[in-house]
Amino acid sequence: MEKITTYYATRKNVLVWMAALLCLVSAVARIVFACVGGIDGMNPVVRIILPVAANIWLGIRLLLRGEKQFYVTVIPVILLTWVLCLDGVSATSKPWSFVVIALCIIFALLYFMTFIGKVPSKFFVLVFFVGAVALGGFALGAHQLLTKNLYYEELVPSSYKWLVNSDLALLFAILVMLLGVRKMPPWKEGDPYRLRFGDRLDGRRIHDMPVMTKVTPFFMTNRLGRSNYVRDSVEVSNMERYIIKKRREGLKHFGITHVIVASYVRLVAEMPGLNRFVAGQKIYHRFELSMNMVVKKEMNKDAPDSSIRVRFDPGDTADQVYEKFNEAMENARNEGVANGFDALTHALDYVPSVLLAIFGGLVRLLDYFGLLPNALEQVSPLHGSFYITSMGSLGIPPIYHHLYDIGTVPVFCAFGHKYTKYEPNKNGEIETKKYIDYTVVCDEGICDGFYYAAAMKKLRSYMLHPERLDLPPEEVIEDLY
Repeated sequence: MEKITTYYATRKNVLVWMAALLCLVSAVARIVFACVGGIDGMNPVVRIILPVAANIWLGIRLLLRGEKQFYVTVIPVILLTWVLCLDGVSATSKPWSFVVIALCIIFALLYFMTFIGKVPSKFFVLVFFVGAVALGGFALGAHQLLTKNLYYEELVPSSYKWLVNSDLALLFAILVMLLGVRKMPPWKEGDPYRLRFGDRLDGRRIHDMPVMTKVTPFFMTNRLGRSNYVRDSVEVSNMERYIIKKRREGLKHFGITHVIVASYVRLVAEMPGLNRFVAGQKIYHRFELSMNMVVKKEMNKDAPDSSIRVRFDPGDTADQVYEKFNEAMENARNEGVANGFDALTHALDYVPSVLLAIFGGLVRLLDYFGLLPNALEQVSPLHGSFYITSMGSLGIPPIYHHLYDIGTVPVFCAFGHKYTKYEPNKNGEIETKKYIDYTVVCDEGICDGFYYAAAMKKLRSYMLHPERLDLPPEEVIEDLY
């Protein structure tokens, strides 16, 4: 990857927590300013909503994303720059107004250039960052004093004192935050991937894509509307022999599900475009390869459901897939083992319906902007590389299972029960063959139809010849950048 200069802010540093606290203080001061009647004749969006959003966003990003990369987003900076520029426009001195606006724009550009790694020195960012915002804050205070003729302390309304306190808290937050930033060593070949502009904690932004694929999520905004439906069948005689062989080798309960999951894992190793997802109308490559599945605690209709999320490596063989899959199944069915999804659902069951609806909307909003806490994303059954469900265990054909508009799962696979067909061979003799039907619902936003068609052919090929899954792939192909 490109050798860029990056910075981080560890949560072990007390300055990072102090900066986040000052961001919160600044937001609260703005809210108090509004509550005590300080927005008469003002635009509440500009004076209250945008500054509060910028402060909260900056503080959350600092704590949740700062350790991966400090310059994690430009949105709070854009909001703050916009507010300060409006303050500068409304100032009584036009030359001073021009200076404030110019410095704010320079500040935003320098922040952006540092964020994408084009500015090699933190010193210049510190000077312009603090200088520009300080001048902007000073312009705001000067504007309030000059336009209201508030030359004496006893004439200054308490609401404007809260406004000044908000700006001062923000200035100190930025200063403390920059003092807590540390420079990362230069990236070397073999080092872990380093987050770049536009990346999320669960995936990296893909830039080198065809324009049609990039714009598709903007015209088809929900995952269900972008769904393509594939139905196929596969002859399982060779698969059955392979399953018997595996069971004789000691892989107890090895079955069709393990073969299909191992086939998909191998497919992702060769066609990494399947491990993408769309979030916030942007396309990302997922850092991990994970499978989700809903399982029954016991095989009866009254048994409660649970969700498992199994993480694989693209180079896993069928044996490794079996071990990881079965371990997750045992944990889900073992009452003594903590399950993050079960704990989350039990906690949400005590939340009133109105608050639960608000919580769902908040999760959607945070996930859209990549702000969802990592702990919540890790236990969510709606985030992952693909879903699989077995209709065969229920004795019915596979369904076309819809994709979820919330979350990031781009592929849903279902397979049905085995059935017998009588077919003539090349000699005209009737043979008995066994088949299973399977369906795949795909998100068109992550790759085009030709790519999906090639992937479905490979998936079917691996299910027809599962013995190829005993060896690791010759090469694990990297996705586009």
